[in-house]
Amino acid sequence: MVDMLKYSPDSKVLGLVGGTHGLFDKQAVELTPELCAAYKGTGGLELLGRTVDRIKSRQEMENAANACKELGLTGLILVGGARTNTDAAYMAEYFKQQQLGTTVVGVPCGIEGSMVNEFVEASMGFDSSSKAMSQLVGNTAVDGASARKYFYFLRIMDGFNHGGKIPTSHVALEVALQTCPNMLLLTEDVDERRQSLREVVRDIADMVVRRSKDGKNFGTVLVAEGLLAAIPEFRSLITELEAMLMPCPVEEVLEQLTHWSRALFQSLPEFLQKQMLLERQSNAALSLAHLETERLLAALVEEELKQRKKAGNFSGSFSPVCQFLGYQARCSMPSDFDSDYAYALGVTATLLAANGKTGYMAVVSDLSMPVPQWRIGGVPFTAMMKVPPSIPGETYRSRPAIFPRRVDLEGSAFKSWVEMRQECEELELYKNPGPIQFSGKCAARVSITIASTFKYMDELRQLQSNLASVRSMCRPGCDPRKVRVATTSLATLTEILKELTEPLNASPALERANR
Repeated sequence: MVDMLKYSPDSKVLGLVGGTHGLFDKQAVELTPELCAAYKGTGGLELLGRTVDRIKSRQEMENAANACKELGLTGLILVGGARTNTDAAYMAEYFKQQQLGTTVVGVPCGIEGSMVNEFVEASMGFDSSSKAMSQLVGNTAVDGASARKYFYFLRIMDGFNHGGKIPTSHVALEVALQTCPNMLLLTEDVDERRQSLREVVRDIADMVVRRSKDGKNFGTVLVAEGLLAAIPEFRSLITELEAMLMPCPVEEVLEQLTHWSRALFQSLPEFLQKQMLLERQSNAALSLAHLETERLLAALVEEELKQRKKAGNFSGSFSPVCQFLGYQARCSMPSDFDSDYAYALGVTATLLAANGKTGYMAVVSDLSMPVPQWRIGGVPFTAMMKVPPSIPGETYRSRPAIFPRRVDLEGSAFKSWVEMRQECEELELYKNPGPIQFSGKCAARVSITIASTFKYMDELRQLQSNLASVRSMCRPGCDPRKVRVATTSLATLTEILKELTEPLNASPALERANR
């Protein structure tokens, strides 16, 4: 952004120190070319800091509007994930209603990689964090193959909890594709199969037993950070706990829990009970990052294997080592891809804000192509927003929001893991991709998840090309059969598209069912 505004001598970029609170308190520092040069290529997260607080209430909107007025901002750029850009959408609307001249533009960012959709191909920071995490996992897996006596349970920092919704596991999947561990516990996969905690523990124990029969009492298990929220009984417990004010004594918690949730809570180790009663996040959700899921699974697997050993079904050894990987990778040096991507997003956000395009998200398309072939643009927030499904008994309608995208279990990235996971369990196919590269062939390598993403703009170009071909082949004087085939096919396609664009409750039957 600073480089872009060098061509406008009367303009300047202000950085708001401390995120949301910095905006409200007008804690701004001018971002000069000299200051930015000191942070160029490093990520620069420590320059301005960050926050997870929201701008949601009317008072917070007024505080933001007053700050923009006093600072004389013609444009406000918000960098973040689904929650941040949802706030940006409502802020843009509020500013418009108040006839405030500040344009609001969003930039997709977040190491968890869930701020993606049909228009946004990648979340800034995902490529760097997943590559840095892959190095740590690769190091650990190779160490395990050397010592040959430990089962490593590695919890991967990933998509956080969004108020009771299932977290995402994009980082865990990408790391698994890069390093080939013996087992991957993916949040979306466990949720899709509706596995209970007992079933997850049984699957891990079965893997340990099978490897033990081959004389391999070691291995590496990747655990997505939000795994517990995907397990039905835990999801119910978490929902009940989130309705209580925290911190709260265990005795009072037990009195408020339902019978089944109370039994589950009491069966948990003391360390996990304490972690589930810690202070909540800014969105009142339980912080899954505080739950030592890997330690819980290792303890339960160890107990399961003891029972199998007593029954004569297991004769090997099991020595678990638990680790949490996240902060070591979150602020790594950015990859070449993320550096280029961030620069392109900065250019795009500046153009949108300077041209008065408020309520837009800066996007860059064709990211799997060389940088000169990337295409930049802006997409209205409203094109990405959806109304969450209503819950029976609710007396209010949830507001539209931008939701984090979960791992697509039908997508090519997950299917690649499905094809290799059996072989990964049996053998030591561990890969150690090493540190992030800044030169050479490996420096240009894009994360598998990003490379396999649906290309919205490319699909639109193909559609326009096909329509142009139909128009060319059906000019006056062409074979009548071509015209009939084209007319019939396009009429059918039009009817299908109408069905897809109509509201779900448009049919009388659905309306009666809703009533």
